[in-house]
Amino acid sequence: MNSTSSIFLLLSCLLVLCVQGEPSTGSRKCKCLNGYIGRVRPELLKSEPRVYQPSSFCPELEIIIVLGTKEKCVNPESRFGQHVLSRQERKRAARSTTASQSNTESSTSL
Repeated sequence: MNSTSSIFLLLSCLLVLCVQGEPSTGSRKCKCLNGYIGRVRPELLKSEPRVYQPSSFCPELEIIIVLGTKEKCVNPESRFGQHVLSRQERKRAARSTTASQSNTESSTSL
């Protein structure tokens, strides 16, 4: 293999690695830049709240809800924000418990 081929191969590999490291949304900033709402009437929610954990692209914990046709950011420190986070934690614990019970049942049936 000549040096031109080696350099081309190296640059191709670096390009692939750089592209794979990009965020899937194409955005490198937080979603909640226009402030937060603190109070929410749960009956107005159109879907489950989405929780985004801090990452290298946004160091903030973000909770986004849909009210009507608009997405709104909820203050994670508000009463409603704390409710959403504790509910998410309970769901995660329930899924973990269900998965471990399923694994135990399948291993005992062998």
